[in-house]
Amino acid sequence: MAQLTFDSLYHINAAGCTPSSLYTAVANKMLFSKPSKALIRCDISLDAPYIFVEIEELAQLDRATRCILMLSHLLEQIDIATLRQTERISQMLFLLPVDELAQPVIADEILNELLNEYIPEQIPAYTQMAYCDLTQLSNDTLVIAVDSCVSYQFVSEQAKHTTVQVLNGPPGVINGEGGYALLVHPQGSLNAHIYEGALCTQLTQANCTSQDSYIFAGDQSLAWQKKWYANTQKLYQQGQPLIESAELVTTLGFQGTANILAALTLAQSYLCNPLTRTLEQVFAIFNAPNEQLVKISRSEN
Repeated sequence: MAQLTFDSLYHINAAGCTPSSLYTAVANKMLFSKPSKALIRCDISLDAPYIFVEIEELAQLDRATRCILMLSHLLEQIDIATLRQTERISQMLFLLPVDELAQPVIADEILNELLNEYIPEQIPAYTQMAYCDLTQLSNDTLVIAVDSCVSYQFVSEQAKHTTVQVLNGPPGVINGEGGYALLVHPQGSLNAHIYEGALCTQLTQANCTSQDSYIFAGDQSLAWQKKWYANTQKLYQQGQPLIESAELVTTLGFQGTANILAALTLAQSYLCNPLTRTLEQVFAIFNAPNEQLVKISRSEN
């Protein structure tokens, strides 16, 4: 089991930019999704509109432009220069998407221009990658992630190997978009415990019960629903209702490279909301690319 301590600094998605609106949207199962105008091929006999969640202000823009605008907004709002005066930031990690040819959607030249605009002096060392293992994050790292997974090109390619949610179709992935900034540092207000091994082993290690709060932040499908129930059956005592997970991916959509940070940000919005002050911990569940359970709780700092 690995552990990190962090603070979520800022975010943007279809629910807005504040922790309270994020909590409200997911806790109340608000739906921001809509069907696409274009049809995708679901199988050999069916073409249908796919369901997606977009930030209205970014409608009609291409993926790269959407990501650049979200990244610009994050860099502007978190005020890195001021942040570095109060917190130690030894490096920056950008989790940014790649295209179908594995090329960065935001070129290094554009990333450099943005950093020179918002941090004109003393830019810290930074790295751009498309995926990050939470267990590999080190202290004093500012992590910024953006992605947009709503374009026809992205979804039509995704549908070749993943069940995508289409109008009146079976459970599948609803895609979305968003951006998140998170600081991993020893003085963080939240702890994340990251478990390893088979899903049943992780549930046992975390001492999960059916009464705990869960956030699902993975790929939805009928196969996953069956697997989750099979692995959680032993958590129930007689007469207890089924676990009802908070659905990040149903409410706001799967957000690609930003999805891990989206889940941690949502967990913080749950734990820091006045309406849920008695909540001691939240479990985030991922199933793509691997099945992983993360327990988020308040730190002692």
